[in-house]
Amino acid sequence: MTDSWQRKEIIGDCTLYLGDCREILPTLGKVDAVVTSPPYNQNIDAFKPSGMHKESRWVEKISGGYFDSLPEDEYQSSQVELLRNLYAATSDTASVFYNHKIRWRDGQFISPLAWVQRSPWRVRQEIVWARNGSVTMNARMFAPSDERIYWLVKEKHKWHQKCVSFMSVWAMASEVFSEHACVFPLELPMRSIEATTDIGDTVADPFMGSGTTGVACVKLGRKFIGIEIEPKYFDIACKRIDAATREPRLPLNDPPNLKQTDMLEDIEE
Repeated sequence: MTDSWQRKEIIGDCTLYLGDCREILPTLGKVDAVVTSPPYNQNIDAFKPSGMHKESRWVEKISGGYFDSLPEDEYQSSQVELLRNLYAATSDTASVFYNHKIRWRDGQFISPLAWVQRSPWRVRQEIVWARNGSVTMNARMFAPSDERIYWLVKEKHKWHQKCVSFMSVWAMASEVFSEHACVFPLELPMRSIEATTDIGDTVADPFMGSGTTGVACVKLGRKFIGIEIEPKYFDIACKRIDAATREPRLPLNDPPNLKQTDMLEDIEE
């Protein structure tokens, strides 16, 4: 039987796969949470950079990895398929944090909710990630400086009440000058993981990129499964996660694992 991945690396409690998440996800056991951000289908091929983009090398960095220029209906269908695959690959008490953004096509406003609500997941909450700026300063509108994080659950989910103070708007600076053009800040997966998993749980990221979710798992004492299709980003993720395992870990003071009967079943506030 042929492996579904091209390369596999085990670094501490992290297992990293180079390959297509659509092929690898069905081969994994159940995970306890997912924190991920897929390519946004932004038609980078046809993008005309402004002076700001040229100066930051943003287009150069992103065009070297992902050309995600699918017809919009195909893209949305692929995202619904991804969310269904994640539903099958997660435990009954799992949470998924799905980071995406509002986009415009032919002047039409497109919210990620257009396809998220076509998946089997329940939307527990819409979190706003307030970035520290925008890469769309040539837009003929107020420059977009926010993204969305959809917290998705099944019938039950874990929750640590101490994390209620994170609120629902996360003001976090983006990391635009890193080796990967679309890195979310480390604090984003750390908040997600700390709030909805226990020490020793397994967290996955099917679009691992430069490995930020994996670094967060190392710091918080969680196991990690990462999947990345682009070899250069896979190598970057391996180096970052290996470096994180050599650094002092954060003090771990999670409450004891919740019993099945203690899981939150009420989807309301």
